[in-house]
Amino acid sequence: MRRTSITLHLLTLALFAVLAPGCLYAGGRTTRETGPQIDEHSVAFIEFGRTSVELLEATFGEPNHRVCTSDGTEILRYDSDIRTTEGSYVLMLVASSNNTIQRTSWWFEVREQKVMRLWGEGFDGVKTSVSSPARNETLAQTDAPAAAVNHPVDLQVE
Repeated sequence: MRRTSITLHLLTLALFAVLAPGCLYAGGRTTRETGPQIDEHSVAFIEFGRTSVELLEATFGEPNHRVCTSDGTEILRYDSDIRTTEGSYVLMLVASSNNTIQRTSWWFEVREQKVMRLWGEGFDGVKTSVSSPARNETLAQTDAPAAAVNHPVDLQVE
């Protein structure tokens, strides 16, 4: 009887030693992406004045916003988010979590169903610039349509 009791205690202690660390500390990280994940590499195929809006929408889907200006120009905006959640708890009593959202936005100026220029913002301080070979100019902050953007980050597309 006593031997069975000692074996039962040892088995209980071994089981507790295996399962207890999961109750002492646990943590994890999840990342969720929404919207088209557009970057300078994914827009490299665009030829200003030649790439059609149909190809743009076939590649990236429907834009989040579409603005038509009085001169017939369309501004298409694509937004994407990368949401990261990190969390942990200790003894299931103390918990912490950290949520981070990184948003990027891309604007495409379209005239006569062709992409004429593009720009983006939200790249964690990465400075970029967009040139428009059709107009042989570089998009400056003041060149952006007021209805579409407040503070664009320039992106170099070659």
